[in-house]
Formats: sequence, C-alpha cells, structure tokens
Amino acid sequence: MLFNRAWKGIGLMLVMLLCIQLLAGCLQTDKPKQESIEPKPSTEQLERVDLLNQTVDEMYKKVMQGDITGGRTVIQQVSDLVTTIRYEGLTTLEGLNALTEAVAQGKRLLNSTRYSSDEGVVAAAQIRLAADALSHPEQPMWLQYYKLLKEDLNGIEQAAKSEKLADFKKDVGSFERHISIIHPSLLISRDPTDVEKLDSLVTFVAGQIKTEQSPYQPIVNLLPAIHQIIDKLFLKKDTTAFLPVVDDKNPILWTFVMASVIMAALGFAGWRLSKKDNGMVLVRRKEER
Repeated sequence: MLFNRAWKGIGLMLVMLLCIQLLAGCLQTDKPKQESIEPKPSTEQLERVDLLNQTVDEMYKKVMQGDITGGRTVIQQVSDLVTTIRYEGLTTLEGLNALTEAVAQGKRLLNSTRYSSDEGVVAAAQIRLAADALSHPEQPMWLQYYKLLKEDLNGIEQAAKSEKLADFKKDVGSFERHISIIHPSLLISRDPTDVEKLDSLVTFVAGQIKTEQSPYQPIVNLLPAIHQIIDKLFLKKDTTAFLPVVDDKNPILWTFVMASVIMAALGFAGWRLSKKDNGMVLVRRKEER
C-alpha cells in the first residue's frame, strides 16, 4: 500500500501546531517572576545586634577565665537582649530558634548546682559564635572550624584503615564536638535544609560508633558525603550539579529559542522526506518482503 507524502506532511504539521500551542501556553503563563525582596535590617537592628555581640563576648571571656558568677550575671543580660531584637533580614526562623535555644541552654548550665566546666565552655562558645554570625554575616568566625573538621574526618579515615578503635572513637568524638559548637551558627548563616542533611549524617556516625559490630566500613563509606556537605556549608567548593544554563531574567526569549530549534528540526525532516522516493513511501506487506 502506498501512502502519499501528504500524510507525513500532515503528521509534521500536527507536531508543529502542538509546539506552537505549547509556546503560546508558555507565553501566557510564564510571566516574569517578581524577585522576592528580603527585608534589610535597619540601623537600630544592627546596633542591637552589635550590643548583643559585645555582651556575649564579655560572657564568653568570663566563662573561659573561670569566673562563673560573672558569667551568670552577663548571660542573663544576653538573654534579655535577645528578646529585644527584631530578626527580620538577619536570619531565618530556624536561626532564631537556634540562638534562643543556645542561650537558654547556656543559662541552665551556668546556673546548675552541678556545673561542668567542659559543658560550660562548649555552651559559651556556641553562643559566642552564634552572636558573631549575626553581626558578621559575610565573614563569621565559625568558618575557622573548616580546618578542624577536615582534620577530624581525615583522622577518622586513617584510624578506620588501621582499625585502631581508640583513635577512631576519639576522632569521631572530636568531630561531633566541633559540629555541636558551630551548629547554632550554621542554622543562623546557612540553609536549614543543608544543616539537616549534615545532622542526619552526624546522627548516623554517632549511632554507628555505639554498635557492637565493626563501625569502620559503614562510616568510611559515608565520609565522601560528609566531606561534600561540609564543603557546601563552608562555601569551599561548587557542589551544584552540572545543569544547562538558563537565563531566568528572559524566560520568554529562551522559550522562543527552544521552539525555533524544534520547528527548524521538524522542517528539515519534512524537506528530507519530500526528497526521498519523490515523496512516496512504499510499505510492503510481510509476504512481499
């Protein structure tokens, strides 16, 4: 049976019309997006944050010097200051919660009748770095922990290869401790979703080290993922997957370009079809082949 080239032409026309309809739909629905404008902190906000940072620094120094009574007095001032600041444009809700929780935990530890100097120092460091992250968003002090975390991870890997359990547990403990110190700052400065990914990895490592089975290989298998999320949080490497570059400012232009490419390809295919066998396509029955 012979099919006239008109049938093929009709098929191509239908496809082209479909592309045109899709293009029209894009033009109607793909309106320029209004860029969300995040509120910028006011001068008053910045002044309050600066005062908070100075007060926290005083508290931190007293705790580090062993002046717990003075630390208790100043951390109360810190707690009062935190409630007087508006945080719009400064951090996310998760960051605000992390700050207030760190301050509340610090107060409990410093006022505890069974005060632990180790826990007190960690709490003071958490609050110190968190306040600094608010007052110095472009270059916060917690970025200095990158080298420490990398050394922890390298130590974990080396201890796993040599199967030295004591060193392995020591390096894992050091890694967890360093993460806990900067955790409130991470939530203040970075995307909470990325921080949650890190939390999941750290939780797995902490759980694995407590199992009776050999903890080495499961944790070593996870190290590349931990390195990757650490690099992303510290802005050390481009962890974005390779994707086609799209101009978000001119989505309609890109729609036209893509539609033009599709229609040009279809047009070329139709031209080739019209030249082949004089536009006729011979379809043989199975028994004739």
